[in-house]
Amino acid sequence: MSDQKTTDSVKDDGTLIVDEDGEKVTSAEEKELNDLRADRSFFGYPKGIASLAAGNFFNSICWGAFFAVLIYYLYTPWTKGLGFTQGEAAQLIAATGAINSMFGIVGSWLADRVFGARKALVIGNIVKGLSCAILALPAFSLSQGRVFAIVGMILINLPIMGASNYSLTGLLFHRKDSRRDGAYAMHTIANSIAGFITPVIAAQLGLINYHWGFLIGAIAAFLYAAAIGLPGKAFFGSLGSKPSRPLSDAEKKKFSLIALAVVAILAAAIGIAVGTGKATIGTFASTVSSFTFLVAIGFFVVIWRSKRIKGTERRRLGAVTPIILMQIVIGVDYQLQGTTLLMFLDQRIDRNFFGIEIAPGSFNTFVAIVGLLAGIFYSWLWATKIGAKWKSIDRLWFGFVFSGIANLLLIVPTVVLFPGTAKYSVIFMLIYYVVSNLGGFPYGVAAASMVAAAAPKSYETQMQTGFTLSAAIGTAISLIIFGKLQTLDMQLPMFWIIAIFEIAVSVLIFLFRNKIQAAILAE
Repeated sequence: MSDQKTTDSVKDDGTLIVDEDGEKVTSAEEKELNDLRADRSFFGYPKGIASLAAGNFFNSICWGAFFAVLIYYLYTPWTKGLGFTQGEAAQLIAATGAINSMFGIVGSWLADRVFGARKALVIGNIVKGLSCAILALPAFSLSQGRVFAIVGMILINLPIMGASNYSLTGLLFHRKDSRRDGAYAMHTIANSIAGFITPVIAAQLGLINYHWGFLIGAIAAFLYAAAIGLPGKAFFGSLGSKPSRPLSDAEKKKFSLIALAVVAILAAAIGIAVGTGKATIGTFASTVSSFTFLVAIGFFVVIWRSKRIKGTERRRLGAVTPIILMQIVIGVDYQLQGTTLLMFLDQRIDRNFFGIEIAPGSFNTFVAIVGLLAGIFYSWLWATKIGAKWKSIDRLWFGFVFSGIANLLLIVPTVVLFPGTAKYSVIFMLIYYVVSNLGGFPYGVAAASMVAAAAPKSYETQMQTGFTLSAAIGTAISLIIFGKLQTLDMQLPMFWIIAIFEIAVSVLIFLFRNKIQAAILAE
């Protein structure tokens, strides 16, 4: 019934008008979009946000369950696992993350030019569910199990949907709608809830059989596809149902030939590597990290040189540049958290709490709880009159400076002032997690929101992927750093170096905040 109402209520008289992005649309399309954006039926937000937030929840469960058991499944001896060495398992997972970042560009391009954001989300999650389902199948032999694992890891990184969820979220709001930040905050809340429950369930079941973890991932991915596909026009109208800039017949032929050429080159390269005995996991990981740089740089060159981006859109794009640079720094910071910080937690923190030793992995639950509380607090704050006056640019520098402060609060009272201490109090870790998550929460929300507001019409989804990819540049930089600084003691000074850099950049953003905000919101 709701689909019928959506269709009947919009009469297309064929009149073309110019929308807020400077694109020519029919009056019916403009009215439908305005109606969607004016909707407040989901806690003051458009009801499409309900589907997108649910999608983020299921997406986090899928990835959380997948990674909760993957590395252990890879290096645990046969028959419970696949018997890779721990180094090989770590390299495979690192390569998976880098490939996911690089291929995300292609997925966003497919969403913008071929499928449309909504269809890309449905197809992409069906494929992701199938990849987890392959890994959920029992391994009847070592070779079969390893083949299934590699096929599953390749499938889960197929470039189909890119950053379509965040792009579709941005499209549900007018450029100056203050509710947009709150919508992205809801996504973060959904991710945090999933991050809280997934490690407990998937990891514990993984102790019994790793395939249960992959099965949870498969179910979650299929539920994500259903959350987007089933509501359809009732929640989204025609938004995201078709590509924003469809391929012409000539372009379809051109890109089909390019795709075939790329597949042929990759097949030949793999064949030569296998034939010459150089197809090692180490070589593969090194090659992937190198391509991360090349793909990221190439992507931004294409965007910045595009002739379709002119006038106001060009100025908005220039204003986003500082945010992209901030995200590169955050990429390095995140890698430190995912490697050096975990080693520091394991080796240098006293985890005995009232006589009970806390396992290092248990701190993920605390992080998820803090993230959830941060999301709830800021979503409430931004819905108030006071919070609504807090501009996105102010949320950006405020959150970024807290990342630097958190690093200083961790490293200065411990390694800098008392380098000879064998074990530091767990309180320092708890303070770090509270400040970095509760204080730094506004950065991620504001950055994603501002990128959505500034994205050129022809590159809506690709800009969100580019924002994500900029963190991958930070990952590639981290790989170089870790290659030079191979011990924990050598890596720890990176925390205060990154902290000083984050605080300095925050000061610069604060000084130029009005110019940046004005450029992004320019009409």
